[in-house]
Amino acid sequence: MLITAGTGSADTITVDGNGGADYTSIQEAVGNAISGDTIFVYPGTYEENVNVNKGVTIRSYSGNPDDTIIRAANSMNDVFYVTGNNVSISGFQISGADIDEYGEDKAGIYLEGSNRTVISGNNISSNSFGIFILESSHNSVFDNNVSKCRIGIFLWNSSNNKLNNNILNLNNHEGILLYEFCNNNELSNNTENRAGSGIGLEFFCNNNTLVNNTASNNLLGILLRKSNHNSLIDNSANSNEGSGITLDDSSNNVLFNNTANSNTYSGIFLIGSSDNKLDSNNASNNPGYGINVNNSSRNNVLVNNVANSNGKEDIIFADPENNTIKGPVEDVPFPGFALAVAVVLLASLIFGRKMRGKSGKITQMRKSKKHKKE
Repeated sequence: MLITAGTGSADTITVDGNGGADYTSIQEAVGNAISGDTIFVYPGTYEENVNVNKGVTIRSYSGNPDDTIIRAANSMNDVFYVTGNNVSISGFQISGADIDEYGEDKAGIYLEGSNRTVISGNNISSNSFGIFILESSHNSVFDNNVSKCRIGIFLWNSSNNKLNNNILNLNNHEGILLYEFCNNNELSNNTENRAGSGIGLEFFCNNNTLVNNTASNNLLGILLRKSNHNSLIDNSANSNEGSGITLDDSSNNVLFNNTANSNTYSGIFLIGSSDNKLDSNNASNNPGYGINVNNSSRNNVLVNNVANSNGKEDIIFADPENNTIKGPVEDVPFPGFALAVAVVLLASLIFGRKMRGKSGKITQMRKSKKHKKE
């Protein structure tokens, strides 16, 4: 008896809703595929909810999301529900996932416990969540357009993922949200406009790196809340209705060479946030404050930042004795106090008489109401 052991070599499978291919539905193709197979989907409109539980590649044959459209057959389910590892989804227009009967948001692409998955080159719009990544790691999300969702790209308890070169517009709440224990993720070259918060890291999201992202024309540009040891480098957070970059109860973060200009409230706003380093940032032309260190924010170090032409104050500290500005020559605890002393001494010399020195008053600003998420 001759027994042949299969090597499991990958096959190419085709899908065409009009016939003439291996299958007429994507779900049927996935069901008959094995891990490692590639599924090419021909142009057309497919109304499906696709369950992907194995490591297959699903891509549009044309590579053009405008001509290969996948809409949710049932709006109360995710369009793509992915639980397999090593999955790839690319080149589609994906829409139609809303809220289920229990009030849970559904996504254009939902990853749960999926690792090493690639989501690229898709146009994802008009879903409750655009891309939702739950308890998943080592995934790559790049070159997608995500718009008109409640949250554009949402990571929850997911670490070691990369989000690169995505464009997000008109998402109601957050463009990109990392929520609860999202650590060691990399966000780079993403562009986000017109959301509640452009990019948010909320509740114990630590050791993430944000490089060269743009968050403009939102209520808030970039928000860190209860998140520590993150690096924000070369980001632009301009023309937001609140503040450009906000740190709320967040410590030991590094902000380097970011731009936060023309924001209505503050360029950079620290609320109850300590032990952060702000180095070489530009916070100018904000109608309110340039750099606003407030609400018991202590032991922060500001190095070589530019803050010019702001409407109220360029740099303001509520607790000046516990924060430091480092200039190019020497460290100054707070320039307002040093300036006041210098003025008093200079006036004494000019007028040749003693002046009663008044202790330098530090500008106190009203405690601002924290921006609440809708």
